[in-house]
Formats: sequence, structure tokens, C-alpha cells
Amino acid sequence: MNILLAVCARFFSDRPKSPVLSPNAVTARANAYKSAPSWSETMMPQIIFHLHGKSPQSDGVAFAVDPATTLDKLRVDVAASFSIVMPASVSFHPSVQSDTLVRDMTALDTVSAIVTAGTVSVLVSGKKVHAVPGPTGGIPLIGGYTELYPDFIGNYQRLLSKWGHMVHVTYLGKDIYLTDDPDCAGYVLSEGEYFMKLLDPNHPIFPLSMSLPNGLFTADSTNPAWSTSHKFMMTAMGAKAMRNYVVIMDHTANRLVKCFDEICTKEQSVDAFSWGLRVAGQTIGEVAVGIDFGMLDSSGSSVAKIFHDIGQNLSLAQALFRKGRVYRALPNPEYRAQMRARRSANDFVAAESERTLHEHPDTPDMPLGQAALQTSSLLEYMLHATDEDGNKMDVSLVHENVLTFLGAGQVTTSSALAWIWYMLATYPKYAKKLYASLLAAGLRKDKPITADELGRLEYLDWFIRETQRLYNPAFQPTRQAQKDLIMPGGYFIPKGAQVTVALHSVMVNPEHWEDPLTFNPDRWGTTSVRHRHKHAFLPFATGGRGCIGFNFALQELKLVVARVVLNFRIENVTEGAVIYDPDFALFRPLNFRMRLHRQVEPEAVVQEEEQEIGKKDTEQPVEAPKPRVGSKPHPRLWAVHASNNGTCEGMAGDVATRARRLGFVDVQVIRLEDSPLANSASTKGVVEGESNLFLVFVSTYNGEPPDAALAFSDMLDAEMKNGNGHRFAGINYAVFGAGNTQWGATYQAFPQKVDANLAALGGNRVFEKGSGDANGDQDAHFSEWITRLWATTAVSFGVDIHGNALDAGATLLNDAPPPAGTEVTVEFRPVQPGASASAMLTHPPAPGFVQIQMKENVEMVQEDTPLPRGMRLLSFEIPDGFAYRAGDHMEVFPENDPAVVERLLVALDFVANAAFTVEAIAGDVNPKSLAALLLNKDAITLRELLVYYADLAGPLQRSSMQLLAAFLPKDDALRGDLLGASPSFVEANRNFPALFANYPRLAKTLTLPRLLAVLRATQPRRYSIASSTLVDARIVKLCVGTEDPRVVAPDHAGLCSSFLKRIGAGHLVWARHRASQESFHLPDDPRVPVTMVAAGTGISAFLGFLEHRRAQGYRVPELGGAAPFRLYYGTSYHDMPRLRSLVSSYVDAGTTTVEAIYSEDSAPRRFAQQLLTRDALQVWVDLANGGRVYVCGSAERVGEGVRRSLMSIAEQVGGVVDSTAWLAELRKEGRYSEDVFG
Repeated sequence: MNILLAVCARFFSDRPKSPVLSPNAVTARANAYKSAPSWSETMMPQIIFHLHGKSPQSDGVAFAVDPATTLDKLRVDVAASFSIVMPASVSFHPSVQSDTLVRDMTALDTVSAIVTAGTVSVLVSGKKVHAVPGPTGGIPLIGGYTELYPDFIGNYQRLLSKWGHMVHVTYLGKDIYLTDDPDCAGYVLSEGEYFMKLLDPNHPIFPLSMSLPNGLFTADSTNPAWSTSHKFMMTAMGAKAMRNYVVIMDHTANRLVKCFDEICTKEQSVDAFSWGLRVAGQTIGEVAVGIDFGMLDSSGSSVAKIFHDIGQNLSLAQALFRKGRVYRALPNPEYRAQMRARRSANDFVAAESERTLHEHPDTPDMPLGQAALQTSSLLEYMLHATDEDGNKMDVSLVHENVLTFLGAGQVTTSSALAWIWYMLATYPKYAKKLYASLLAAGLRKDKPITADELGRLEYLDWFIRETQRLYNPAFQPTRQAQKDLIMPGGYFIPKGAQVTVALHSVMVNPEHWEDPLTFNPDRWGTTSVRHRHKHAFLPFATGGRGCIGFNFALQELKLVVARVVLNFRIENVTEGAVIYDPDFALFRPLNFRMRLHRQVEPEAVVQEEEQEIGKKDTEQPVEAPKPRVGSKPHPRLWAVHASNNGTCEGMAGDVATRARRLGFVDVQVIRLEDSPLANSASTKGVVEGESNLFLVFVSTYNGEPPDAALAFSDMLDAEMKNGNGHRFAGINYAVFGAGNTQWGATYQAFPQKVDANLAALGGNRVFEKGSGDANGDQDAHFSEWITRLWATTAVSFGVDIHGNALDAGATLLNDAPPPAGTEVTVEFRPVQPGASASAMLTHPPAPGFVQIQMKENVEMVQEDTPLPRGMRLLSFEIPDGFAYRAGDHMEVFPENDPAVVERLLVALDFVANAAFTVEAIAGDVNPKSLAALLLNKDAITLRELLVYYADLAGPLQRSSMQLLAAFLPKDDALRGDLLGASPSFVEANRNFPALFANYPRLAKTLTLPRLLAVLRATQPRRYSIASSTLVDARIVKLCVGTEDPRVVAPDHAGLCSSFLKRIGAGHLVWARHRASQESFHLPDDPRVPVTMVAAGTGISAFLGFLEHRRAQGYRVPELGGAAPFRLYYGTSYHDMPRLRSLVSSYVDAGTTTVEAIYSEDSAPRRFAQQLLTRDALQVWVDLANGGRVYVCGSAERVGEGVRRSLMSIAEQVGGVVDSTAWLAELRKEGRYSEDVFG
């Protein structure tokens, strides 16, 4: 007897890199071995065993070893102590240094050698225990998703061939362990101490269990409902019952033959799976519920609705598993459809249960064995069978098991039949041999087949087995590890891991099958196959949770195949290759069509056999066909956009480019107001046509829609008010919102509205809404979201994202685009002799822009201030027709730094005065690129290109980096850095000039056309106007914050603010007027109280208000005016005497009252809204008298803060119960208005 004396406190360290046993698990294991040793045991030698690579002292297990024990007994004890599932895989070796190679370790192959050694190292399968290997990295957030899908059969085989007999893949937050080793498979499926069927969210059939939680196939092994179901159904599937089913099955098979005879006469082709479904469904229908579904009445009979419901449930479950637990946790259309299918199926079973009881009112309850033989259907059996204690199955459990058998009894058999028919068509030699074997056994097409005859059809059994080996419908039985354990091969599996037996890979494992990929039924008569590993062939899995109905399925397969072969020869008439269905829970052909030909007469077969006697078969083995993963036609795709600054248009363009690479053919980039979503008739036309996908990219500003989406927003409001729940029915969509978290509660207001309203109005959300934050790395947020969406879409449509010519590990989601897809055609225009470059662009850079002239550029912060920031008050002379109102905006088209432009001209070898035009661009060029902006426009010079049009200061987009990578050699390290776009790389190469300075060799690859495709176009910047036309209609003012070079690096400085900071009087600037929202204008009535709240440069708009009111002559009540006109201002800067003097002039004139609050460096920050709270009573009185509140400044600090302060005032002073609704109503009335920025 071997006694465990001590167990270490730790087994493994640093999991998951190294295997770990928790202290509790180790203690429990130690307790299991603790017992009082006898006197003789204490005299036995103490031997320490440890896993090679671990410390004997801290990680070892000590035994009292009896020198008379056997080596096998010692292996069993050591395996149990370390949770090594296969004791025979244990080998013993002298303890050596942890880094000693396994090949250098000698074996201790006797007990005496082990006793002599004293300290013993343990190997498993001759290997050091190690984590399960597998691919790492992968697409951000997706992980190894694309390693498995959509071609799960092919990918399982590929991964196991590459990584070994076990492989670990992580994706979408779950861990998948695969194995193709028969030893491992046997232990995984054994149901016991080590593994059990527990359906956590990582289990492949978990989504199916959501609709059948207590079914025989879908219940946990710990669920009492499963043990009850298993006990009752084992009897129903017993040998005696099977013989009773032969008559039903043969009758159904003959009905199929009659249908096939009609089809043969008409010389039609048929879909194999649908006819397999009819015959299997008809059989299980009669056996399970005792009814004739009429699916084999004639060649025109249809499939019963219950099987459509079951098939839909299986497809939906597969889709839900692929999309991951996060998606399942969100409201989603698949789950809703699954629940509808479940209700329909439950209604069917409930009705059939009532019918059965009504038609057989005298059937008594009876013991299991008796009920199995005396009832007319499984339904009647389950309603009346009693166990040894007289207990019956609960009616709800009866219903779930009827559905389980209806599903399992038809879908597996129908898939298997389709593959068998495929083999009969593919291998006519074996089909003839099968027919001859049936005739030799005495079978004839006009003679009934008995149970005894079925048992003697050896070659039929071989043919079916060989088909199952290569094309088995079930492919991924999965069990959960019940503890940390070690598998054959030395693989460590952590507790809770879901381990999948890749059945197809097991059954073509070359270590256990000769010519494993060839179809050869004759192999089943060979000695090697007869003595194969018992788990090398597992079509119905094995263990306690193996298929309980496998005898039923095999008997039905034999009868149907025998009947079909006795009557017909099969021809494959599929157009193209046969493919399999990736959206189904089982492996089934998606498109296999067959034509039936009447079988030759038996006499002809006898003659042919006589002629073949003595001939040697010289045919060489050929691999069986490998069905590719099926794909659906790609939907029409609309990349819809709406934003004020073009950000969303750029995203839509990137999406369109990637969509075309993924195989989408009909792709449109379109503005939201022009899209089919904006018009109900257009929406209806889209739904009535081919499948569709709308990817919607929208922004929000202060919680409001972008200008181009105002009408769409109003339409949504109207449709929601009318309760038109079908407005977008049939529309598939996903929304990405561009915003800025500094806008606080309104950060994603409009995108959230679009996403929620499209769903409420009947749209089908295919992916969760994405959110981009311009206050962070919005481009990264967009890239992550769109990558995850594409991965999901690739699965849904069977897209091969790995491509045919990509580097190892690359996918169409992360590889560089082909340069040919972004070709740009430019034409240089002759430069006239003597021509000189103009100092100013001679035509507007964009529609609506006019030239204005700088008159004055004043720094409002003292030059010697220690505080690192500036504020400029700029005055411009404007031309006639440039009309504006106080509170409006002006857009400025900035110029790049001349020094940066000169460096790039030299580095790129550009002739500054050379003029060119863009004549044509390829379809995948981004619509916000320079090339798209300049297409078919007037000629510009290369200097003008870099000064005005190229966004040199803005962050490089990930899509631009990918395009740059495409121009580099594949072995260039920079290519990988550009494709990876790590945060550190992006930070170090924030914009194009920085990247170019760090990697000057880019000049060798960048021609002008390529540069135009890579760079994005400059976007105008919008500022609040700080003046009034009542003072001077020829002047417009701006108040602009600028960065201090002491704290902001040049490549991080704002493009337009830096431009405005450096230009002087006389400089011509391109600008255009933009009206603000109507509510952000002063009331015409001077009796309306006005409260203005600003911080920093947010005072700009209010300088315009103050100038306007003073020009009107209105004064505050203290000086005889009609209503208060207050300004609350918060700033970090005391040292702005010019600004203080300007504002004081309005106070001195009686135009306004001002309250200011300052933040100190050494004290907590203070904000303008705190003054509102201080003056709460007066603020509330003003609001009660119809007053208005205007807010301008940082959305995060001022906008959000003012809203909170006002709601607190409303609650605490005004007694308002719902302050959120109160503020919303105030906004709706135009009495609360924000002009905030990020």
C-alpha cells in the first residue's frame, strides 16, 4: 500500500503560462490521501515524486513505497495525486535540474530503481507537463476568431495539424481547447471524475440549451432532469424496441422510393438534404409522436412546419454561439427569433400530447420495459411509463424530450443520408459493390427487410461507417474539465475549461488510419481497422453522454440506404463543388443536388461480377472530396454618413474599401439624407430587393444631430410618435457614433437615438453600436469596432478573410490593401516661363469660402505669465455680403506651418511651383483623401497642396498607415509597425511630418499619386464669433485659445490655432460664415432676463453678445434697464489685463454684470457653475420670469457642470421633482442653449 504523507501547498505557479493548482485543490487532494499509517507502512522508504521542471521540496508529493508493489500500481497512485488522467502515460526518471532536456533523462523502469533514487521526476507521455499550445495574438478584441470560423471543419484540422494533438484558441473572451487524439477523446467523453457535460456560456450548444434547458441532449449532467430522461429513454431505445421500429422504418423507406420513382420519371434533380430531411422527419414523426406528416405522399410534398422550426432553432443557436456571450447578453434578433421558434414548437408538442391522451384514453401507466413494447409512440411511452419507484416523467420534461428526439432524429440522419448519397454518386465502384452485397444477402426491392437481415449486411455497415468517418454530421462534442488535470501528451488543462473533441480530425488521424483521407469502405474488413484504437472512430461520441439513439439512427440509415440502392443509381449534378453549411449546428451539404437513375437488374450484376473475377484492382487511392465552407451572396452595402466636419464620411470610405476587399460587390458611400433610410418608399424598395446591410456613421454636436441629419432626426421623431413599428422592417444595420466625452451626457446622444429608433421602428441590429471618442483615440475606437463587425460579418456570410495570397498570420482585416486599389491619376500642367508662385491661393479651397484680411492679432495673456497657455483676440476685415449675427460661427481654412512645408518639398523632391490636376481615382480611394477632394478641380501647385489642402497636423488614420504599409517591401520592419499601429508607435509618429522625419526612407516609395491617396484633406475649423455687426459691419472678431510650446510639442499643437497665432496684420485668410442654432441668439425683447455662463475661450460668443447689447443701448436694471444681463465667467488666468479691461468696459457702460471665478494652481479647480449655485435664488427668479441661459466653453467642465447646477437649483429652490425632464423642456423651449466644444 502506498500512502501519501505530504502534499505541497502549490502544484504549479504562474497560471495560465504555467499550470496551477489552487491551494484549496491541493489541500483537498492531500486530505484524500491522509490516513493513519500502520507500523509496517512507516518502515517503508519515503519517495518524493515531482513533475519535471518543478521543485521536489516545494512542489513534490511524498509516498511510502512498498518495494514489492508493481510499477503499474505506482503509476496509478502517482497519476491520481497529480490528476494525470492516463496512468499508463506516467514514466519515472531520476530528479534532475529543471532545464534538463527530456531526451537527456534516463528512465527508472523498476520499483527498486525508484526506491534507490529517493527523489523521482515524472514525465507524462515522455514529455514535460506544459500548457496547451495554440495561436496567439490575432485581431484586437477578436483574438483567434478567424482561426476557427467560418470553416470550422477545415480550421480544426489545420490547427491540430500545425500545433499537435491539442490546441488552445482564445476568441471573444472564451477559451477553446481542441483535440484529435483518441486517448484524449476517450477521457474527455468519459463523464466522470475528470470531465462532465456542463453547458456554460462557452459550450457550443449553450445557445441551444436556452430553448431546451432540460432536454436529454441539452441538459447538464448534474441536472436531475437529465438522469430522469436518460433512465426512461434508455429503455425506449433498447434492442427489443428497435426491432419493433424496423417495420415503420422500412415502410417509410418504401414511400421514399415511390417519391424518387416519380422524380426519376420526370428526369428531375433534387436537393439531397431536403429529401433526407423528409424521410428522417417522417420516420421520427411516426415513432416519436405517432403521426404521419405526409412528407412522402408524393414528390411534391413539403416539409412539415415543426421541422422548419427545429432547423431554424439549430441555425440560430449556431449563430448565437459564433457571435459570443457579449452579443448574446445584448438584445438581439437571433434570440427573439429563437424564442418564437421555441413557442411554435412547444405549441405543437402540447397539442400532440393532448391528442395522444384523447385518442388513447384507456392506456394505463406501466413499467418502463412494458411501456416500451406496448405504446404506439415515444410520446405515449413517456406519458405512461413508470420507473421502479412508480414515478413518471413530468409533462414539461416529456415535451422537451419529444422535441429533442424530433430534432435529433431527423437532422442528424438527414445530414448523414445526404453525405452517403454523395459518396454513392462520387464512387460508383463502391456503389456497385454495395448493390451486389445487398443482392447477395437476399434483399430485393419488392421484398420486406427484416431486423435479422439488417444485422447481416456487413458491406452496408462498412459503407456507412466510412462515410461517417469522413463526413460525420456531429463534429464537436464538448465536455468541461472538473479540476486542473494533465492529459496524455503532457497537456495541462485548467479546471472549467471546455474541451472539444474534433471528431472529423480524430477519425482522419494519420497515426491511427492508413490513407486517412481516402474513401475506402473495404478498409473496415482489414485487421488493422478491426483492431484500431477503440476511440479512433466516434461518430456518436462515447461515454455516458454519447448518443442514446445511435442504434435507432444506424438502423434507419441502413434501411433507407438499402432501399435507395436497390432501386436507384445516383448522379451528382451539383453546379460547381459541393460545399457545406457554416450556419448549421451540424455538418451538412449546402448545395448537393442529385439525379436518380433506375438501378440495373440483379441478373446484370451477377454477369458483371463473373467478368470481374480474376481481375486485379489497379486503381490508386485518391483523397475524398473536401467540401469547402459555404457562403451566401453578399448583401448590398450602404456606408451611410452624417457629420459636420467630414469625420464620418472618412469612416464610411474606409468601410467601403474594406468591404470590397471582403468580396462585397454592391457598395455605396452615401450621405444619410440621400440614403434609402431617409425615404420610406426607398426603404421599401431595398427590403423588397436583395439582402441589405446599412453601416451608419453619425456624429453629434452638443447633443444635436449634425446639420445634414436634422431632417432625418425629425423623421425619426415623427415615426416614433406614430408608433410605426414596421418603418425599417427588413433593414439590417449597425451604427457607429463619433463624439467627444467632454460633451458629458450628450456625448453619444444622436448616434444612440439613431441606433435605438431604427430598432424600435423594426430594423434588425446586426451588431452592437460602436462609440468613438475624439477626446481620446477615436480612430482606434473605430478600427476596433469595425474589425469586430467584419469578423462577425465574415462568419455570417462565409467570407474568406484569410485570402489566397496573404502572409502567414495575416487576414483581410489587418493586412495592407493592394496598392492597385488606390490608384490615382495626376496630370502635370506646363508652367509658363517667368511665372512665379502666388503667395495666396487664388481660388476658394472649398465652396462658400471668401478671403478676409487680418487687421489685428492681440494676445490677451501677459507675455511674462508663468501659466502655459495663450488666448488671442483676432479682428478681420470682411467683404460685402459676409453677414452674421452675434452668436454665430466662422469657419477658418488653416494653413500648414511654412517650415514644415519646405522640409517636405525638399524631402519628396517636389518642385514647389509645379501645377497638377487629379484626373481619375480608383474606387477604393477614401472620399476624404486629398485625391478625392481634388478630383476634377482646377490645377494647384505642389506648394499649395502642402500649405492649404494636406492635413499635415492631424493624427494619421489607421487606414492611411495600412496604405503606407502596402507601398513597402513585405520584409520591411516598418511595414509591420504600420499595420500593428501600437499605441507607442502611433504616439511617436502622430502625424505625417513626424512619421516622415522618423522614417525618411518613405520618400523612396511616395510618389505624388500615392501621397494624394494616403493623406486626408484639411478640414476647416469652426469658432464662435466675438463681435456684432451693429458696431462695425466690416469687422468680425474671434477669440481663440493657443498652445504654449513649453508644454505642447509642435506636432501636437492645433493646426488652425497655431496658424492664427503666427499670422500678422494684412494676412489673407479663407473663411466662411456658419449660422449657429437659432436658440443661441439673443432675444429681441430686452425684458427677457439673460444668464451667460462661460469658461476660457468660451467667452468668445459672449463678447459678441456684450458688444451687440451695448450697441443696442440696453442696460441692466440697476441702471434703469428692463431685465438682468449677467455673465458668469471661470478661468485659470488672473493675468489677462486686456480681456479684463474689455469686459470691464461693458460693466462700466451698464450693459452687464459680471461675476468671475479663478482657479489657482495650488488649490482645487473652481468653475463658473459654482457661482450659479451661489446665486441660486436669483437664477431661479430669472428663469421663473422667462429668462434664458446660454452656456459656452468646455463640454466636460462647463456644459455638464451647468446642467447639474441648474437641475440642483430646480430641485432645491423650485421644488421640481423631475429635474431632468424640466431641463429638457427648457431646452426644447429655446430657453437653455449650449455652444460647447471638446
